[in-house]
Amino acid sequence: MKSRLGIVLLVVVVLSLLVAPAAAQDRLKIGLVQLGTDNPFWIAQVEGGQEAARRYGFDLIVTSGEGDVTRQVEAFEDLVNQGVDAISINPLDANAFGPAMAKAAEANIPVVCLFSMMEGCATVLGFEEVANGRLVGQYAVQLLTEKYGEPRGHVAILLGALGQDINTNRAGGFQEVVGQYPNIVVDAAESTGNWEADKAVALTENWLTAYPELDLIYGLSDSLTVPASNVLKRAGREDIMIVSYDGTEVGLSGVADGSLRSTVALLPQYNGFWNVYAAYLVGSGVQMPATYYMPGALVTTENLTGFQQLSVDLAEKITSFPFELPVGNIVADYAARYPNA
Repeated sequence: MKSRLGIVLLVVVVLSLLVAPAAAQDRLKIGLVQLGTDNPFWIAQVEGGQEAARRYGFDLIVTSGEGDVTRQVEAFEDLVNQGVDAISINPLDANAFGPAMAKAAEANIPVVCLFSMMEGCATVLGFEEVANGRLVGQYAVQLLTEKYGEPRGHVAILLGALGQDINTNRAGGFQEVVGQYPNIVVDAAESTGNWEADKAVALTENWLTAYPELDLIYGLSDSLTVPASNVLKRAGREDIMIVSYDGTEVGLSGVADGSLRSTVALLPQYNGFWNVYAAYLVGSGVQMPATYYMPGALVTTENLTGFQQLSVDLAEKITSFPFELPVGNIVADYAARYPNA
């Protein structure tokens, strides 16, 4: 499946080369509606989108609901009223956008849906969230087996925003795996609101009292697990293992210093580039596949070096980074060039 999607992506790239950057008076206007602006992953996504706009010569309008569904719908409808050429949106609650999507359709404005399916999407971009969640679940089972000599223990899950498919799928893949082991008990799975670090801190503090036998925490974002790891450190409970998701710089640092046992690398700048570039393509008349799900990769101390260098290059060499290549090819190249010492 991944190789087929890579071929599809390369075909789209070849087609997109026919869409030359427009003259200044003909520049397309692309809108991006984010969840918020204060999460490191979201910030890196916007940086990738801005590089797409620079590279292909279109105007990018970035807006957000700042964690509020009503404000996000209003931001989306404002872009429709501005008459942008296409919109890319990561909805806080996919069920809240029916009338707004209808307005975009009436205005002939194509919409690229990020991480969640909504009626009327020109294409849906996301990650292989369920498969990635399974990877984390399998690694969690391995860690618990190493600890006890058999797959058993107590687990808690730091969820994100409950209205998002991304939240359900990341947690669902993990629970699908650990649920196969009757002696692994999920004591709690609670939302952190709009992926909020302070709520992750409060939940972790509560769990230390409510579940004193807790062995492992799975957090659906590095922005949740790194604050949680600080709670464990202050409480002297570094015996509780943490597995994470996102592969941001702070997540990779956490794997390096041992405060996180793993994370899932998603390459936020790469993802942000395609979130916006796909909207530019559909706004230019290029037909994208109905869905495109990008793979992630589990990062542990065993393969950390290549991902650390990849993270650095995404940030520091963004204007020359080969975003048009399939992510699997990029990851494989860095793993080969930067093996662990």
